[in-house]
Amino acid sequence: MGESLTEGKYITFKISTYLLALPIDSVFKVIACPPDLSHTLREAKLAQLGQSTVMILKLHQSLDPLYSQQQDSNQIGRFLIIMQGKEGELYGILVGTPPNLMTIPETCIQQVPQSFHHTGLPTWVSQIAILNHKDERTTILMLDIQRSSLVDNRALSIDGGQIPDLLKKSGI
Repeated sequence: MGESLTEGKYITFKISTYLLALPIDSVFKVIACPPDLSHTLREAKLAQLGQSTVMILKLHQSLDPLYSQQQDSNQIGRFLIIMQGKEGELYGILVGTPPNLMTIPETCIQQVPQSFHHTGLPTWVSQIAILNHKDERTTILMLDIQRSSLVDNRALSIDGGQIPDLLKKSGI
């Protein structure tokens, strides 16, 4: 008899040339950002969402060493993926296109060997999914929001600046 495959649901999105995924249960909300808000969020480190503070993760710089903010000014920031950490803290990732909901079979997910992190792969990528669709292989980096290095100084670049109340002003 056929064996039942375990599948997980993930929000997938593209940053630079990478396809990334977050488990759906760690995603708090996805919001569309008006152009003026997305421009301001690209510059911000923290933003106010109602009564909560959202820490903006700068994953573009972490994944692409040649990244230039001016170069991508029209490419990122149209959508904000808000994730919730293990202690209820909120993190945001700006992306240029709407994220997708994807079901990924557990059999397609594998652990990233520790030695891969010495070649420049961020430590907050602990697993990858390799999917085959129509003879095309796709690799997805699985983000681990529980890993402390996801919110270290390289991803966040927090400099003690003000916390803009942007989301509240935009009616989000």
